[in-house]
Amino acid sequence: IPYELHVDREAYYHSLLYAVMQLLGFNIEAEVSVSGGRVDGILELPNAVYVMEVKYRRHEGEGVLEDALKECFAQIEARGYCARYAGSGKTVYKTAVAVAGRGEVRVKHEKETSISPAFI
Repeated sequence: IPYELHVDREAYYHSLLYAVMQLLGFNIEAEVSVSGGRVDGILELPNAVYVMEVKYRRHEGEGVLEDALKECFAQIEARGYCARYAGSGKTVYKTAVAVAGRGEVRVKHEKETSISPAFI
């Protein structure tokens, strides 16, 4: 993306992720309100759900992406973002998207193994 079009904000990367997934024909929702907050993105497939959190850091550097990924997973867990899929029969994945500067992106997902009914 050309320098002139880049916006130095996390929402910019939410928008890009959402637009690309929509163009590819995926069933994705952005900024989904749940009892514990707002999920950045939910990608639903017939047998699986990817609950996505995006974090942006302005600067690249050692450990920046790993820290952002950890923060994503902690937020998904703490706010109960996966709770709405308890008992759905779908495999639920917590998905972290970390962006650092304009040059580094890392995506990591973990299978949700214990959805807390406290948020349902």
